[in-house]
Amino acid sequence: MHVFQGSSFSPDIIATMTQAFEEAVETLPFPVGSSRVQALAKNIIELASQGERDPERMKLLALLALKSAEI
Repeated sequence: MHVFQGSSFSPDIIATMTQAFEEAVETLPFPVGSSRVQALAKNIIELASQGERDPERMKLLALLALKSAEI
């Protein structure tokens, strides 16, 4: 079963998620691995599913979760 099965977002939320994702990826050190990009995307989807709507906060929380997972 897919983790996000049944999730759906409005175009506005998708735009917010895209903004947060793109800005977060830009902060990653090179080389940017696909596993880090996938983890960021997953974190952002989870945050949006939980009701987060601020793209800056979404970006920061997704990056923090990524950092915590790497420790």
